[in-house]
Amino acid sequence: MSIDQRIIEIRRESSTDEPGDPERFRRVALTEKEMMSQGTAIRSTLESNVEPLAKIGADLAGRTVRRVVMVGCGDSWIAGFGVRRAMERVLGAVCEPYEAFDFANYGLDVIDEETVVIGLSSSGKTEPVIDGLKDAAERGAYTVGLSNTLGSPLMVTFPGALHIQATRGGWPTQSSTAAMALLLAFAEAVAKAKGRDVSSLTAALAAIPDQVDAVANAYYEPAKELAKRLARAELVMLAGAGAFFAPAAFGSAKLKELAPIHSYAFPLEEYHHYRTQKAGDPIFLVAGDSESHHRALETAIMSQACEGLCVALVPEGETEITEVADVTWHLPEVAAETAPMLYSVPIHLFGYHAAVERDALGLGAPRLGG
Repeated sequence: MSIDQRIIEIRRESSTDEPGDPERFRRVALTEKEMMSQGTAIRSTLESNVEPLAKIGADLAGRTVRRVVMVGCGDSWIAGFGVRRAMERVLGAVCEPYEAFDFANYGLDVIDEETVVIGLSSSGKTEPVIDGLKDAAERGAYTVGLSNTLGSPLMVTFPGALHIQATRGGWPTQSSTAAMALLLAFAEAVAKAKGRDVSSLTAALAAIPDQVDAVANAYYEPAKELAKRLARAELVMLAGAGAFFAPAAFGSAKLKELAPIHSYAFPLEEYHHYRTQKAGDPIFLVAGDSESHHRALETAIMSQACEGLCVALVPEGETEITEVADVTWHLPEVAAETAPMLYSVPIHLFGYHAAVERDALGLGAPRLGG
């Protein structure tokens, strides 16, 4: 196929960024249903994978695990950032999210038999994920596939196979949070098989489905009101440190897919290395832990100084950032291991409502010159 033919084919895709595009809004509607049932998806995923996780734990019980690499694209890649620190603490091994194309082409040189490579793909057919896992297996790594799709290549080709019990008719929401829960359950199973105490992680995973649903219900209307306020925004920034970079990155992806506007996410510290925020620019500041609190406060102050608009997501009881930010969403205190899942939910909601509110104004994707 020639380049010109490929361009024509791309332009014929069923979904567009035009206002009211029926195919795009079919997926927008499905996204709402999926994001409001994330707790059910997480619970079903954990319950249905007890036996496969036990098998993987048995396989790795006597094997040295020096490094765990989580390979994916888009939200499947982002999920790894949300769980890496918790997994490292539980497993005592380096855990690394690796974008699938980069891993398959640049990341295989130091893969060995002390490495576990986990591939994530909703369809189970993403070629860079599968190619990377196959090459890793040839170098002696233990390989695990996570997918929403039973019978897919990712689920049948590798020694470990874990099924994410989530739908993805819309843009990823429950398929991402359920994947994060399953990655934590993988770490729990392996550590338990090695004789380590994982009771705190077990309790956190048991609690998170109800916690996610409670936040989804509590923040549906606040996210809608904020979306009305920011409906004409054509660029939104999001920032978070450590595991809280993941909710920021999920939020950016949802805005680009759903709204559809320009959006980008970055680690919290990077805000301070450029003139990042301009007057009028909104930024979502995801500050869910004590480690990032002071730098997040400085970020909120800088946002005010440059006449931007700051939306802060912070724990219940936080007062300092709350005093500075334009809008503050206080989220319940939950276990550190699962907090990134919880903080993803209000930002999912905002992406959905931004799409609906922009469509009510007849707005599609931003265009140069208006």
